[in-house]
Amino acid sequence: MEIFKNPNCRKVKGSHILLVSCAFCKHFIARYQKVGESNFVKMYNDRIIEGTIDFSKYHGALFCPGCGERIATRYVTKMDKKEAYRFVPSAFNKKKAGG
Repeated sequence: MEIFKNPNCRKVKGSHILLVSCAFCKHFIARYQKVGESNFVKMYNDRIIEGTIDFSKYHGALFCPGCGERIATRYVTKMDKKEAYRFVPSAFNKKKAGG
């Protein structure tokens, strides 16, 4: 399994690391810096640390490299005009990284 570093990634102060995986085949998708304790419904592109998908390329939607299921759709947020991926409900699992 090849891991791609995200060139758009920036360190976020006060964040914790989440491991995101496919709900269908349990394939690892990304390491993500989550801020706050609110629900996890979207991933900002500049907070993705690394993943099995090359985030330096343009994606209209994210598909699992393992089984091909759609996990998220790309959009631009209204308030801060940032690129993000909105998750398909129940298409992903998240786990807090230890350490």
